[in-house]
Amino acid sequence: MSAQHPVLFFPGTLCDERVFIPLWQKLSLHQRRYVPLQWAASKEEMLALSKDRILDNEKVHLVAFSMGGYIAALLAQLMPDNIASITLIGYNPEGLSNEELSKRQQLVTLLKKGTFKPDNDAYLARFIHPSRLNDDTVTKVVKDMAQDLGKNTLLNHTLATTPRESTVSILAKINAPVHFIAASEDNIAPAEAVKQHIPHIPGATLDEIENAGHMLPLEQTDKIAAMLAKRLR
Repeated sequence: MSAQHPVLFFPGTLCDERVFIPLWQKLSLHQRRYVPLQWAASKEEMLALSKDRILDNEKVHLVAFSMGGYIAALLAQLMPDNIASITLIGYNPEGLSNEELSKRQQLVTLLKKGTFKPDNDAYLARFIHPSRLNDDTVTKVVKDMAQDLGKNTLLNHTLATTPRESTVSILAKINAPVHFIAASEDNIAPAEAVKQHIPHIPGATLDEIENAGHMLPLEQTDKIAAMLAKRLR
């Protein structure tokens, strides 16, 4: 069944539409839209690009991956009457911990010095499940996006979304279904951490996926497509 409302997709940090292409190929969507967050250099630009893709008086489904989940939540806060549902993939709404803020400060310092090597094993292992590190259908896409978008995009995305406040209270006030999809072995937004916030968001649901890392749209395309097909009505 094709979604009744348009479906608006939000990519994650250092990602573009390539993170969703395998998923789009599995879905039957009447109207698919995409927010090119890779073009934005600030949070304000991210939100402007997002609002520009929603017409007056229409409702849209939001499907967001990782960092895109943060922007989707903020957009839902700004345009609550336009939201049909929100699906958040690999996104923890609790905000950034002090440890994560420290890591981001170190990353910004490295990027400003010109150090960025996205094709190294340590970089890939942070985002991809060990069982898929030799799978080119996953690793090649991640490496290609990182190399093509480059350190300036990573720097812009990092600065634009740091600090990142909790969006739990925002999502709790949205009068639309909120659904999380999370991987148990995700190093960025593990399902166990996401699960803690479900009781605080009325009606929220969580699908937990095993044997997957952070790059869920690429690693578990079939499962996520099936989950979305049931919810995008």
